[in-house]
This record gives sequence, structure tokens and C-alpha cells, in this order.
Amino acid sequence: MEANFKPGRLCMRRLEVMDPKDADAVHLKSLRLLETMGIKVVSEEGRRLLKEAGAEVDEKTHVCKIPGSLVEESLRKCQRPVKMAARNPKYDFVLDGEHCYACTDGVGLATIDLDTGERRPSTLKDVADSAKIVDNLPMMHMYNPLVTPLDVPKHAHTVHEYLTALENCEKHYTTGSTYQREEAVFEIEMARAVVGGEKELRRRPIISSLTCTTSPMVLGMTTDAAIEFSRAGCPPLLMAMPLIGATAPMTVAGAVVLGNAQVIALATVLQLAAPGSPLCYSSEPMAMDVQSGLFEGLFPAADMVRAAHVQMAKRYGIPIFIGGWGTCSKAPDVQAGYEKAFSAFIAYLSGADMTSGPGLLENWTVLSFEQLLIDHEMFTMMADMLKGFSVDDDTVPLDVIREVGHEGHYMGKKHTLDHFREMWQPVVTDGRTYTEWKAGGSKSAVDHAREKAKEILRTHSAGPLAEDLRKDLKALVAEAEGAIPHK
Repeated sequence: MEANFKPGRLCMRRLEVMDPKDADAVHLKSLRLLETMGIKVVSEEGRRLLKEAGAEVDEKTHVCKIPGSLVEESLRKCQRPVKMAARNPKYDFVLDGEHCYACTDGVGLATIDLDTGERRPSTLKDVADSAKIVDNLPMMHMYNPLVTPLDVPKHAHTVHEYLTALENCEKHYTTGSTYQREEAVFEIEMARAVVGGEKELRRRPIISSLTCTTSPMVLGMTTDAAIEFSRAGCPPLLMAMPLIGATAPMTVAGAVVLGNAQVIALATVLQLAAPGSPLCYSSEPMAMDVQSGLFEGLFPAADMVRAAHVQMAKRYGIPIFIGGWGTCSKAPDVQAGYEKAFSAFIAYLSGADMTSGPGLLENWTVLSFEQLLIDHEMFTMMADMLKGFSVDDDTVPLDVIREVGHEGHYMGKKHTLDHFREMWQPVVTDGRTYTEWKAGGSKSAVDHAREKAKEILRTHSAGPLAEDLRKDLKALVAEAEGAIPHK
């Protein structure tokens, strides 16, 4: 596989699950909900910003009724396109609506041990190891800690995760579990130390924040953290997580409207806090298994909601980050493969700028290093298809076709050699014959992925942080441990 850093290109015709008139209806119904029912805003600053802008705010219930005109004005202010910078500038990329990217997801609490194959509580070393693997994989574009380390102070785990990620990965960093303003302040300060100050971070935002809204119709305390990121010029990813049939109506359309209303309400608050700041729409719905009552992120209804939210983000001209790659499988197996491939490819075919979830099992709660390699392999296949192909004199070499004739072959032709490296190349996929496979130990894709993960951890290292910078970052982490409230 090539070691260069490149996105997939969204050249194929997009899948749209709604007619344009239905997308318009989703928007209008979302505005109607925000105007008449309102949304509960836990953040005191969020309520203040809305009230000063003309929203009707009930300080007893914290419910804010937001005029539709204010929402639409705020959406028009969102910065486009959105730059996602990295510790190493060669990994910078831009969410321009024409390319697709992959990101890991976060906050799992268990890891399948790479040596024993047994589950165990997640540690800071798992954050380091997964960051190192992501740093090595050419088509994994940004890193969100796949697990929460349980061997560091709980109230300050996000700053420990960020330092560990900086030490092991040079790509863009997304924090998926920053809930308090104080956490955001320290993470932003760490990012500023890395890039060289406030102005440079605004020019090259090397960190972003995944900010979850709460269904039904609540903007929680994560809003305060998102405000800090917006004011620093670092894009928050505004995620709706409706549970179809529980925290959202038992219909795809109902869940689409509810989730959309929450995202655009939060976007309004953030644009009031920092007009013109960058942000991303985000969606991670789950659907009910009506036989068991459990919720899964991979069922067709959830994929429909994701695809519809992609369509709404495109309607608003805002980049979208989708929590695809869903599976409820407990192991890196056939079920994980088909569930993840389907959910991710639907998201990309719909036009998602980014998806997250590679490497996680059981509804994004368990880290498998083998699955991380397998998911990366699947994404390289998807990206190769999504770029489509051109029809021109070079791609259709009529002179070469005539020269080869009716019973010849193209091996050895200059045209073949010129295009040879454009072909997709596998890393964990075994294309050998049965005899060769048997002689090689009858290894599965999981076996190959395990070997590749161990090889990466043995041989790869990210570009080191300067020692003075590392000391400054460690001092900030120590300060954060004493300053972040224990909640």
C-alpha cells in the first residue's frame, strides 16, 4: 500500500434518501419545533446568548424558544470550507464537500488484548498504541481516542488522552469526551503550545471537539465546552444521537427532524458565541431491535437517518461527520465485516465528508486492533470506488488496444506500467490460491491484521515532540488534574 496521505474523492453520484421537497419539510418542521416547543439549554451562557439575540428563554425550565429567522441567519454565518490541521502539516486536509475521510471513534471502555485475545479494561497504553497505528495507516486521516483509559484520574482523562495522542500521532485530533468547559480550556491551551500560540491555532486548528446533543431536545453542559472550541477557531462536530423509538419517534422521518433540530439549535448558539466560526454537522442514530429491545447503530433505519442527515448538512452547506462503521458484533468476524461495510459505504455514498468508528465493536464500546486494520482496508476499497473514473484518450488507449489485437495481452505494455500503481493494493486481504494459503498456515484476515498491528507497533513511531514542548504539555496536564472539577 502506498504510504502517502490522500483522501477518497466523492465523484460518484450521491445517494439521496429524500426528495428535495422532503428535505425542505425537515428543515421547516425543525424550525417549527424550535420556535413552538423550544429546546432545553443547560448552559447558562448558551441561554444568555440566545436571550440577547431575541429567543424566548424560561429561566426556570431552561427551555429556549428560538425564532426560525435567527437559526437561518446563524447557519448562513458558518465558515466554509473547514480546515482540519494536524501536528504535522503534511496531514492537513480541508472539508470541501468533494472528498471523504476516515476517523477513529472514542469512549470505549474495553480492549481486546492483542496478545491474549481476551477483553480487559482499557488503559492509556491502548490510547498510545491505537494512536501509533492510526499515525501509520495512510487512509486514516484523524484520531479520536478509541477508548477511555481507566488507569488515569477520571476527571482529567481527556487531557491525558490528548498528550498521549500528541506523542504517538501527528494527524488531526478530535476529542470525543470533553464535557466540561475546564477540560476544553486546557486542551485548547495544549494545542496552542504545539502550534505556537492563539493566532496560529486559529489559522491551523489541530484539534476539534465532538459535541453531543441530548435527545429529546436538550443541549447539555457540553455546550460550554463547544463554545470554548468555537471561540478558539477549532471546529466542534455537533452530533445528534437519537434512539429511534426511545429518545426519538419510532419513524425515520421523526428521528431525522428531531436530530436536525438539535444540531441546528446548537449551531445557532455557537454562531452567536463566535460568528463565522467553523463547525460540522454530525449524526449517530441508533435503532431498536424490536425482538430484544436493545439499540443498535447498524440497523437500516439508523442508516437511513444518517443518510438523511448527510442530505440536510449538504442543504445547509456544512461539512458532515457521520458515526458509521457500526456493528453490534462482539468480535472481529463476518458479522462485523458486513455491518461495518454497509453502514460506512451508505454514509459515503450519501456524500459524508467523514465517518468514524473503525476499530470498534459492540456499538462503539470495545477496541479491537485487528478490526482497526480490517476497517482501514475496507475504507481503502471504498475510497477507490468513490473516486469513479474518467473516460478519455489516456484511460481508453485505442492505439494500444489495436496493437494488442484479438488474442494478445497487455502485460508489459508501457500503458499498463504507467497505470500499474493506480490499482488498489491489499494489506490484510489474502488473494493466494488455496494451496498457498494452506501452506502458509491457513491464516484468516483477522490473523493477518493481528500480525500487521504488531508489526506497526514494533517498527513505527511518530515524529517526536520537542523535549521542552513535552515538558510544557506535561505541566499543563498536571495543572489540569488540580483544576478540572470532579463530576
